[in-house]
Amino acid sequence: MNQKYRRLLNNGSDDNDFWPSFTDVLSTILLVVLLFLIAIILNREDVLAEKEKTIDAQEEVINYFIGIHADIIEDLEKEFAETDLKIEIDKETGAIKFQNDLLFETGKDRIRQVFKDDLEVFIPAYFSVLYGQYGEHIAEIVVEGHTDDVGSFMNNLELSQRRAFSVVQYILSDEFGDYPHKDLVKNNITANGRSKSQLRYLEDGKTVDRENSRRVEFKFRLKNAENIEEVIRDLKETN
Repeated sequence: MNQKYRRLLNNGSDDNDFWPSFTDVLSTILLVVLLFLIAIILNREDVLAEKEKTIDAQEEVINYFIGIHADIIEDLEKEFAETDLKIEIDKETGAIKFQNDLLFETGKDRIRQVFKDDLEVFIPAYFSVLYGQYGEHIAEIVVEGHTDDVGSFMNNLELSQRRAFSVVQYILSDEFGDYPHKDLVKNNITANGRSKSQLRYLEDGKTVDRENSRRVEFKFRLKNAENIEEVIRDLKETN
């Protein structure tokens, strides 16, 4: 009888030994899970902190170039504020527009004398601002020709291209004469025809403003402009 009870007591002792072991295992698992969660949280905080640093650096670069761009536009406005030139300066892009039928003979790419006279005033001043103060930032100068909506796209494309080329050819020619930074201009200027792809409209937003659609524009591009645009896109996606 004593042996029987001794066996029962021994079996009970074995069961009691099992439960502390299970508790220890469970505690260990919970501790591992807790440590894993803490590691994830800390890693996420590090990632977010690094992401914020990257965003701050990107915004700093963008603000730097936006500041330069704004300064150029402001200086151009000051430069031409007291002239009699009939031009418009886009306050956002800095594009300078010569407009209407005084530029060329109708349907032709030959520059009229009145436009030549304007260019003789405009060109030295324009490039003195761009290359005199901001030369290290200027990547390209673009002369764009634009037409109205009369005629086919391809005919207008050819005409607008020839007109833009005529302007570039003239300001780089010996006939035009010398002006500050002309050598730099020769290396950085291009001529583009836009046909009727960027028409201007009257106040109703539907009627084509043909007179203002026929125009020549001078534009500048900053170095790394494409990279800045990519950074801006990345920031938008991040936000």
